[in-house]
Amino acid sequence: MTGSDMIFALDIGTRSVLGLVGRYSEQGFEVIASAQMEHANRAMLDGQIHDVVQVADVISRVKQQLEMQVGPLQKVAVAAAGRALKTVRAKVEREISGERLTKDHVRVMELSAVQQAERDLQSVTPDASRYHCVGYTVVHYMLDDSPIGSLVDQLGIMASVEIIATFLPRIVIDSLQFALERSGLEMAALTLEPIAAINALIPPSMRKLNLALVDIGAGTSDIAITSEGTVTAYGMVPVAGDEVTEALSHKYLLDFPVAEMVKRQLLLHATVRFTDVLGIPYEYASLEIIQALDSVVTDLASKIANEIRQLNGRAPQAVMLVGGGSQTPLLPERLADLLGLPKERVVIRGADAIDKLLTKQEPLSGPDAVTPVGIALAAVTAPISSVSIRVNGQAVRLFEFRQVTVGDALLSADIDLRKLHGRPGMALTVEVHGMVKVLRGTLGTPALLTVNGHPAHLDDIIQHGDEIEIVEGEPGKDAQGLVADVLPEYHPLPIQVNGEARIIQPVIRMNNQIVEADTPLVDRAEITLHMPEALIDLLPDLGYPIASFRERTLSATVNGQQRSVRMKGASILVNGEPIPLHTVVRPGDLLQIEQATSAAPAVRDLLLPEESERQTIRIFVNGKSLQLWGPTPVIEVNGEPADEQTPLDDFSTVTVRRNVWTPVFSDIFQHVHIDRERPVDAVDLRMEVNGEKAEFSTPLANGDRIILEWRTKSLKEAGRT
Repeated sequence: MTGSDMIFALDIGTRSVLGLVGRYSEQGFEVIASAQMEHANRAMLDGQIHDVVQVADVISRVKQQLEMQVGPLQKVAVAAAGRALKTVRAKVEREISGERLTKDHVRVMELSAVQQAERDLQSVTPDASRYHCVGYTVVHYMLDDSPIGSLVDQLGIMASVEIIATFLPRIVIDSLQFALERSGLEMAALTLEPIAAINALIPPSMRKLNLALVDIGAGTSDIAITSEGTVTAYGMVPVAGDEVTEALSHKYLLDFPVAEMVKRQLLLHATVRFTDVLGIPYEYASLEIIQALDSVVTDLASKIANEIRQLNGRAPQAVMLVGGGSQTPLLPERLADLLGLPKERVVIRGADAIDKLLTKQEPLSGPDAVTPVGIALAAVTAPISSVSIRVNGQAVRLFEFRQVTVGDALLSADIDLRKLHGRPGMALTVEVHGMVKVLRGTLGTPALLTVNGHPAHLDDIIQHGDEIEIVEGEPGKDAQGLVADVLPEYHPLPIQVNGEARIIQPVIRMNNQIVEADTPLVDRAEITLHMPEALIDLLPDLGYPIASFRERTLSATVNGQQRSVRMKGASILVNGEPIPLHTVVRPGDLLQIEQATSAAPAVRDLLLPEESERQTIRIFVNGKSLQLWGPTPVIEVNGEPADEQTPLDDFSTVTVRRNVWTPVFSDIFQHVHIDRERPVDAVDLRMEVNGEKAEFSTPLANGDRIILEWRTKSLKEAGRT
């Protein structure tokens, strides 16, 4: 990228760094210069930079070699290691309930699915917070459980979108960035290594076929699957050419660089010579060493085959192998056997198989040249550059897998996209006599979104340095309502009760509880309405319990004898006529109600006259009539003291006792106060019963005539003479 039409690409691999400079035109890509240099030490492992300084030094040397041929180089296209790639499938649903979906609504759903993918990644990956979403693809849209091509301007009950999101650790991008900066280079475009390889070898026209491309490097084997016209999956196994090199190192006691040299010579020479770490020289037939590596190669092929089957669900139609590790002896044959494919369906492909590559240079003819050529092509056809913007004052850097939108920026800034458009208020759903009725909440308000102070939309394209401001939308209000809002039409019943006008309202129940019409609704309530028309239903609402209209018999035991008493109930007349309680009342009817006596039966209601009456006699004192009363009968109810007014319960036990009474002369002094009439000269008291002298204890009988008077001294003396 030294001029407007020049492309500088670097493939920073585990074993070496390969750089090329070329020019792209409508005819294809022409390589002008290339350079390759291996790492002196193992500065990279499994495709990840471990020593930035050493890797930067190799990059600088490759850059210098190229600059000697094409001039100063400042910007470069690179690829991130596929070993760090993570893909997550996620789905979000939205209840739309007849709301017409706009493009912004759909965009919010897509980006919400990406955020859901981030949360899913965090649930299974401890360091998920260090991953950055670099792209996503919509798998399909659904409307009311049916697939649909687009949700825009659609109506329904439930909409959903499912996506595949792609994530890279920030450390991968950062280590690439830092190594390039130390080399005096700026990252102008970024791609993923498996994407670069597949873009180079498998154009869109071939992607209808179910193919697997495996980029076998030194540390990782990156896998990409095509089918149905697109790339359907990416994967990786953390084993590759270094596994074979390390096996050689251990078996023959070789330094790692020596083992790597031996591995490369196996397919070039019939015999190989080497010296182990103890200084002992050896010479072996290449075929003998290859046979010794059979188990290691088979294990590598097995891991690759298993990953392909897991990603694809079955064996693909064919497999293309690229990368330096693809030249491992026996690998294509073992991979074909494990996948159940003919051997001719698993092939090694080199850069000479890239249709868009115009120049065929010897250094770029092998399978290890496919990825750097693919990186250069991706810089033109699918570049991933970066932009820096600010979201609500927060600095955000994005890599452009495609044109970067406002929605991408919000996603990178961890803005909760579900809150951008205020959610609709929750609906209220109730059942009225078994029929479902729905009260809807209000719609939420959209977010206020601006770019550089101007109104914007989620799919607006943004540029480097843009300032994005967002104010979240307000949620809609939940549905509210009263019971009256969902009741069917009804008419009150006007009547008169004992001359008073009354209006009978229906009985309303919500969840089996009687409520008023102005009671607030609750979600999922069951509501019924009943208009009482028969007297038996109507009277309780008027304050007259039905039980009060029924006659009742109370039973009790009195001195061991079973006795009962009937209690009359309330009476009712409708329009002057007695009618049964099940009769239906009509508007304007006149009701006349006479309530029953509310008092319960008392002891006196069950006693016979001779049990309740007190004994009495009538006597005459000094010619005046006087009635003497005997003691009151002793009454007990259920063993407790009582009297005639004591109320009774059903099945009570009553005991009545009448004691023997014999009245005596002294009883009259309770009624006659003779001491008040005593004269001053009184000598004694004359007491006679029927002309006979009496004592205080003289018994009395009915009709007795009693003389009771004071005798004075003069009277006494007159009596003597």
